[in-house]
Amino acid sequence: MKVISLTCNHCGAPLEVPAKARFVTCGFCEARLAIEHTGNSYTTSVLEELQETTAKLAQDVAQIKQSSEIDRLDSQWLQTRSQHMVTNKNGHQSLPTKGGAIIGGVVITLFGLFWTVMALGITSAGAGMGAPGVIRLFPLFGLLFVGFGIFMSFRMHHKADAYQKDLQQYRRKRQDLVDDITQN
Repeated sequence: MKVISLTCNHCGAPLEVPAKARFVTCGFCEARLAIEHTGNSYTTSVLEELQETTAKLAQDVAQIKQSSEIDRLDSQWLQTRSQHMVTNKNGHQSLPTKGGAIIGGVVITLFGLFWTVMALGITSAGAGMGAPGVIRLFPLFGLLFVGFGIFMSFRMHHKADAYQKDLQQYRRKRQDLVDDITQN
């Protein structure tokens, strides 16, 4: 069996070790050493230092992984957020709000009521003058506006509510990831 001569990396004491050994404990200072074979040369490293370095690297890798999880979550949120966007008639996009849903529904409903009242006045006056019966359909368009206004108000309110729930969920997940990073 071939024996090699080394020195302890911790205290400098001479060591005699089998050539195929990978680990040794110094007989003088009790340091646990790793034997590194590089070509024809051999060196020793204190295992505790290697373990500290390895632990630090593992911690750094975990922190990088958590940071990439935050980046992935942020990217996913941007996609989810864009799915919640509503587009107006001019192509301008915005996020739905409950207040906007109520105001929009009230405006459309009021317009429908105004249309209905005006159309009833015109059709009743027109009917007295001998206008065709088709003119009596115009007040129904106002009722369609009223129904559309109520429908849109509920629909937009639901979209705004779904957006708020997704936003809260995103913020909670992100805060959990940030808390994990700061704890480590």
